[in-house]
Amino acid sequence: MQKLVWRVKLVADFGDGAAEIGVEVGRIERDEFAVPETLGLSLAEGKRVAAAIQTEMVRAQAATMGERSRCCAHCGADLPSKGYRPVTFRSLFGDVPLRVRRFTSCQCREIVDEPRSFSALTLEGGTAPELAYVTAKFAALAPFAKVANLLAELLPVGGAVNAGTVRNRTRRVGERIARLRPEGAADPNIDAVTPAVVVGLDGGYLRSRHRRPERNFEVIAGKVLNLDGSQHRFAFARNDNSASEFANAVVSAGVRLGTPATVLCDGAPGLWNIQRQVMPEAILVLDWFHIAMRFEHALQATRGLGAGTSSDYLRGHPIREIESAKWRLWHGRSSACLGRLARLTHWFDAAHVRDVRGVAAVRRHVNDLIEYLYANQLALVNYGRRRHDRQPISTAFVESAVNEILSKRMIKKQQMRWNRWTAQPFLDVRVAVLNKTLAGSFRRLYPNFQPDNENCPVRLSA
Repeated sequence: MQKLVWRVKLVADFGDGAAEIGVEVGRIERDEFAVPETLGLSLAEGKRVAAAIQTEMVRAQAATMGERSRCCAHCGADLPSKGYRPVTFRSLFGDVPLRVRRFTSCQCREIVDEPRSFSALTLEGGTAPELAYVTAKFAALAPFAKVANLLAELLPVGGAVNAGTVRNRTRRVGERIARLRPEGAADPNIDAVTPAVVVGLDGGYLRSRHRRPERNFEVIAGKVLNLDGSQHRFAFARNDNSASEFANAVVSAGVRLGTPATVLCDGAPGLWNIQRQVMPEAILVLDWFHIAMRFEHALQATRGLGAGTSSDYLRGHPIREIESAKWRLWHGRSSACLGRLARLTHWFDAAHVRDVRGVAAVRRHVNDLIEYLYANQLALVNYGRRRHDRQPISTAFVESAVNEILSKRMIKKQQMRWNRWTAQPFLDVRVAVLNKTLAGSFRRLYPNFQPDNENCPVRLSA
């Protein structure tokens, strides 16, 4: 049976009208009669062709850079060579071993504080920015081992076949790039006047890598809502510099000193302390959902008051009092609400009530509710009016941020443990991917970086 053969050749055109002899980078053979499984390129053939093209292009570019660096850029004198340094360039299309030439700095630059020698081609870590970007982006969405398997399955990636490599590359991206302002973003102006924002704070827990002294540690996550509907997520591990981390997060979200802000929280003292240090003039709003849940716990206990005894008629009075207190709190009458609950606790001390079955549980829930409201009295607002004005009264949008940043990737169905002091770079990458700022941060460091579908169009000729 006759064989059909395709030869893939790469020709370099340097723009001077002359082209180098083509280099064969691939050979594909097929039978004359094709079947569906042999139509087009197979995955293995595509990998080999892409890797071969990458090798030839990178080596040609490195050689060109070496020739251009032979002369001093200031006086034009020839520079003495110091030999070659072996390096490996790692990219999405395979690893390319290179011999990069080193030159001695020109004598005309001795008065300037410059190194005595330099490389013709500088490769930071030897990793292509596109490989670092793709690895970090997928590592923010899936476990490290699955990312390594995916990249190895689809692309001729070298050196990324294990979870440790993916983890290390993602950590470096988080430390160097993820927090950079995206390209085109204006520098922060502290005195600028910006529209009002809503800030939500909440906390989640990650498993600690070191079970001593702690089995888990807290990560504070939040979200900043702007008037135009845009959202900015942030997250940082709870430690001694939590206030500065929160300040950096709100500044990167566009919040300035004079920005009117409303902060919603579930009433955790630690979160209020961070807010007071960074945004002391913000309006505080205690989450209505957490209040309603505590009222519901008290009502559930009250409905079982005196069950199965002749005293079950007594539950009508505390139910009415609790519902009345909740109504007053909803309409901004927090003092009247607390007064109602305080009178209810005295009613439990009556002789005909204190020995009724279930009264201890009701008293405990009511006392917890009173303590919770007293501790957050400054954050109790007119919830009915805010709801009528379409202003947020719940931290549900913050709960979604915690679920996006922590639960889906770092808690649920994950067996991985995290280190309090090294988890921050991974949190920064995760947040940058969710905020869709990771590509812009790469452009800030690499101006010619073109990720995803924004790559420059490739010209194809017949």
